Formats: sequence, structure tokens, C-alpha cells
Amino acid sequence: MLFAMVTTAANGESPSQRIARINAEARFRPTFRIDPLAFQCQAIPGQTVRFKFELHGGETPIDFSVQPVSLVQHRDGKVTAAEDLQDTDSVRLLTSTELRLHQGEVQEIEGTWTLPRDSGQFVSVGLLVTDRSEEPLSQKTTSRQLGVRFVTRYLLRLEADIRRANAGQGEIRLTTGGLVDRDGFAHVNALLWNPHDAGRRLHANARLLDSSNNVVINDVPLGLESRLHQPVPKRFELTVLPRSEVTLAAALPEPVFPGDYQLQIDVSDDRGDVTQQVFPVHVGRYDFQAQRSVVGRVLKSIQVHTSAIELSTLRGGNRLVPLSLKNQGDKPVSIRLVTQDRDGDEVSWLRVRPDRVQLAPRTQRKVMVTMNGHAGDKLDKYAELILYAESEAAANPAALKVPVAMLNDDRSHDPSVAIGKIQVSEHDPRIVILPITNHGTRHLTPHLIVTLTRGNEAPLICEAGYHAWLLPKESRELRFQLPESTSGIFKASIHAALDRSADPILSEQTIVLP
Repeated sequence: MLFAMVTTAANGESPSQRIARINAEARFRPTFRIDPLAFQCQAIPGQTVRFKFELHGGETPIDFSVQPVSLVQHRDGKVTAAEDLQDTDSVRLLTSTELRLHQGEVQEIEGTWTLPRDSGQFVSVGLLVTDRSEEPLSQKTTSRQLGVRFVTRYLLRLEADIRRANAGQGEIRLTTGGLVDRDGFAHVNALLWNPHDAGRRLHANARLLDSSNNVVINDVPLGLESRLHQPVPKRFELTVLPRSEVTLAAALPEPVFPGDYQLQIDVSDDRGDVTQQVFPVHVGRYDFQAQRSVVGRVLKSIQVHTSAIELSTLRGGNRLVPLSLKNQGDKPVSIRLVTQDRDGDEVSWLRVRPDRVQLAPRTQRKVMVTMNGHAGDKLDKYAELILYAESEAAANPAALKVPVAMLNDDRSHDPSVAIGKIQVSEHDPRIVILPITNHGTRHLTPHLIVTLTRGNEAPLICEAGYHAWLLPKESRELRFQLPESTSGIFKASIHAALDRSADPILSEQTIVLP
């Protein structure tokens, strides 16, 4: 942990100059280290346990205070100190609450913790350790001073898993559940409410069923929002404090396509099932747009990855790209692969092997797409890989077109794009449409962010494109889904990243939302 004392003169400087001076004059020094940050034990209701933490001094002496506190849990799962609720009944400190830690010194915080007799299976309280050191502002200047002091605080945890806990744990409730969009992909999102005075350690899993109760996506472990970046298994350990509501979340490991589904969430502890809830879910045509730039689908059961193929004779390019085919259905599917140019004519420079595939249920297979020799004119070329799929479960065959590029031209290509007038969809007032046309000779991978602002209101931010290919001379209508229904006149600020190397295009328009 670091302590920072920041000083700057406030003598008529502009805000940017003041910030620059703050950054230039910031001074950091190490404070102290505590081991461990969480004391964990097993106990029985009413038992008194003894705890100990070690404090290791840094480069300079530090004064600190120790304060027992109750804990509160926020909806994202984070646990913080309830400073106005000191826990002086169950926690007794055997060492001083005000100590000085000298350079290189090791001191201990010791105490006893008496667990409540009516505790559930999990109990937790906190110790708040605060750096109370004072460092005066610099006296080297006679100008008026502006000072900012960062205070180092540690929240130590006392955690006990209770043996012989009371049998009646109380009901755990799933109040809401569904799918939410995060960066264009589907994530499970559910609220779990613990209305009782006992904490719980839990596990939660989700599965997605179609309208016929067939499993589409199975066994998705859920974690607290604040722990989604933790390593496994910590990511999925659910600790729910008393009278707390937390969000359970996880990214779906597979794409989800338009249709009606059921989201089933199971919550359990080490003793078995605690609760199960099923929530209806509808996925619209324009939901979770980013997955369409990664995965294609044919016959509803066949996933195709990737959704576009780039071959290249240029340095660092790929001359061979695998295409993955996955049958998620319960019937075999026959797939035939055909290559043609954008005019429907046969192409000689593109090859796919094998060009016929039989996919059994719940299996996957890769085919190899490669260039057939070199193009003599050194120009970029484009074609289509068409997948024709047939199954006894489908009345008619289906087809999917995967665009293929062969890049031969090593000249730099500046994007040539026209962005049209932003407007509201005639069929859905929550959908905003923005036309875009690629006038260049090479495909683009656009991603657009539209920010709607009006006065001092919070901005509305929506995204579309998600790097799906926009071919040369192709026009497309990008659809942005508004986060909420809003009416009025807004300024639309458009940030258009056309590929991963060119500078974005910035523009503004006005839009009227009905």
C-alpha cells in the first residue's frame, strides 16, 4: 500500500497547470504491511476464538489505530466497514487500539472473538486499521497551498465457518434473473437476497433451456460481480452477509441467438440445494450484436467459427485458416461447402478441405480454408464460402455465407467511409439506425459508439458494429439499442473506429427521439 502527500500552489494557475503541478510534486512512500488480511477459522455457536495479525513496518514510523467494525455488503458483492456500527460486543482487543510501528518493526494485533449462539453457517466481522500519521504541507513556498492527503486503511476480516450450525438457515431468494448485454455479449445477471441474520457460503449455477426445455447452454457457474476477475475457484465462491442483496453474474460460454428461452438458476451450499428459480428470457434480433462478428449460425443448431476469413500473402499473414463447425442439436447434419466470388462465379484461388462434412449430434469438426496458389495481379481479392446445411429435423436446407478475403496489396489503405443520417427505427423506438458505406477497396471492421446528451442529464451510450466486416462497396445499417426509452431532442456524438490501426472518425448530429 502507498501513502501520498500532494501539494501545489494555487496562485492563479489554470486547472490543467494545477493538475500538472500536482502530478509533478506527488511524493509516495510505503506504509506498512499486514499478514494475513483475513483470519479464518472453524468454530461452534457461542465459542470464543483468539486471533492474531502481524504488522510489518516500512521505511518510516507510522501511527495507526485499530477499530472493530461491523461489515456491510454491497450489491456488487464488495464488503466494506460500517464505521458507525462498531462491533465492541463480540470482538475484544488484547493489544492497544493506538500503536506506533517503527521502521522494520513487527507488531501484533491480538484479540478474542465470541461468536453469537444463534449464528448460522457463516459469521464475519471486521477490524479497521487506519494510518493516523501526520505529514505537514511543505513550507518552502509563500504562496497559498492546496493539499491532498491519501489515508491508507486496511479492512481485516474475521471469518468463521460454523460447525453444528442451527438447522433452520432461512430462505434464500432469487428475486430477478435474466441476460444482460456487456460489450455486445450475453451475461447472466441475477439478484440473490439473504433476508436473515445469518451469513451464508453458497454456490450457484445457471443453465439456458429453449422453449421445448432442451438444454442450450449447461452448467454456467455464477460469481459475485466484484470477484469476476478473481482466479478459479475464488471467482465462484459466494459469501453472502446477513440481510444483503448481491448480484450473481457470469458470461455465457456460448453465443445465444434470437428466440425464447428459460434461464434456470440453482443455488446450493455444502449440504445440498438451497433454492432454484426459472426466469423467462427473450433474445431479440439485435441483442448481443458482438457475437455475430465472431460466430455464425445455420439451421439453428450449427455454429460456425469464425464468421469471416482473412488469408494473406503479406508478411505476418495467414495462408491457411481453420473453420470450426459445431453441431449443438440432437440430429445429424450434412454440410456442403462451396466457394464463389461476390458475383456468384467460381473462384480458382480459394480451396476448402474437406468440402463435405457429416456432423453427428453434439460433435464438432474443423475444415481448412487456404489459398490455391498466388494471384498474379497483386490485388486484394474477395469471395464467399457458402455452407449448405441439411438435416432430417429441418423441413428445408439452409445456407450461410462466410466472407473470405485474400490480401495481396501491400500499399497502405486509408479508409473511405460515408456515415449517413442517424434516425429512429420505424418499428421500434428503442432502436437507433445509422447507415454506413465502405467506398474503399479493402474491408473494414467498424465499431461505432453513439453518445446521446441533453443538457445536464446523464448521457446515453450505445454501441454497434463490434468489428464485423464491412466489405468494399458494401452499405449497412448499424442498429443501436438504447438502454432505456427516452424522448426529446438529443445531440448524438459519433465515435467511429473503422479498423484497428486508423484513427477514429468523430462527428456530431442531432436526433429527435419520439
